[in-house]
Amino acid sequence: MFSIRFSLPTKIVFEIGSISRVGYEVEGLGKKALIVITRGGSMIKFGYLGNVRLSLEARGIKYAVYNNISSNPKADEVEKGVEFAEKEKCDFIIGLGGGSAIDAAKAIAATLASGKPFIKYLRKEKEISAAYPIVAIPTTHGTGSEVDKYAVVTDTERKAKISIISCYIYPKVAILDPETTVTLPPQLTAATAFDALSHALEAYVNRSTNSLARMFAAEAIKNIAENIEHAVKHGVNITIRTKLLWASMLAGLAIDLVRTALCHAMEHPLSAFYGHVHHGLGLSILLPAWIKYTLESAKKDFAEIAEIIGLKTEELTIEQAAQSVYNYIVDLRRTIGLDFKLRDLGVKVKDVDAMVENAFTYMKPLIENNPRIPTREEMKNIYMEAY
Repeated sequence: MFSIRFSLPTKIVFEIGSISRVGYEVEGLGKKALIVITRGGSMIKFGYLGNVRLSLEARGIKYAVYNNISSNPKADEVEKGVEFAEKEKCDFIIGLGGGSAIDAAKAIAATLASGKPFIKYLRKEKEISAAYPIVAIPTTHGTGSEVDKYAVVTDTERKAKISIISCYIYPKVAILDPETTVTLPPQLTAATAFDALSHALEAYVNRSTNSLARMFAAEAIKNIAENIEHAVKHGVNITIRTKLLWASMLAGLAIDLVRTALCHAMEHPLSAFYGHVHHGLGLSILLPAWIKYTLESAKKDFAEIAEIIGLKTEELTIEQAAQSVYNYIVDLRRTIGLDFKLRDLGVKVKDVDAMVENAFTYMKPLIENNPRIPTREEMKNIYMEAY
């Protein structure tokens, strides 16, 4: 619990209005930025890209925009981003948006400095040796990627959603402006908050956890529990959004220390097989079944989480307190409009066995980080519990 190694080379700027001061905060990182956004168009629609461009221009920093990233970034999109950055002679990378844009920015930055092709790093055939400077500007309160050493990209040929892990891909600067999250629609608000909640829950109970990770995770869980419902119903409340973005960052710090566990190990195959599935939504569907499976091996931990959430546990046994977390998550999903099953997303039963094999092939470290380690049959049952 007190064996801790923690180094965060990221300058964190957490402040309302900070997106308008990007140029000032990144001065000295390079002469021309590659701004990475997803192709959905929200960064343009809501003016966030415009804010960043104006701020860079005010400091005499040139830029080029790469907007060919999908909501679950793919290896070939990263490769094209590398080519575009080379053509434009960019020397640092800005990821603007959710986890997809930031993770793609990290992957592009690593490939530019370490050598092509990116797929070799994704398939663990080559080690990342350097990265261009990275700036992360999250506009959702779910990713945590702005403060961690991970980037998740899909190898479409293998239908595998894989993490690259390297100390070189920590962002140099993370700019967290709560004002950029007020435009999230209700369902995306709920799904991204559930992403952060899953990070925090898995970090709190997993086999690698330590006191520092639990401190970050507990504060994240508390803030999400107190604010998620209000954010879904009253999205323009900047105080609520600030607390959720704060929670997301803290949950990112927690998983940077101790990683995630089985719930993430099972969601990655889900959104690799079904690319339209939002990562946070997939996690929200799997989370109750994961808790139910994991409870018996982490009763004390879940009982502590019940207290953190603010559930009444004074007259309950440890087992009952732990069970109350499961009940709370089930009720919360219904309350905030995330009461979905896998079948509602178009997932086919015939793919479940393949997703199980995929998880055991590519996500084994996360499976083995869970308090209770499943067999293949048990994992299949967890998927079917969520079906």
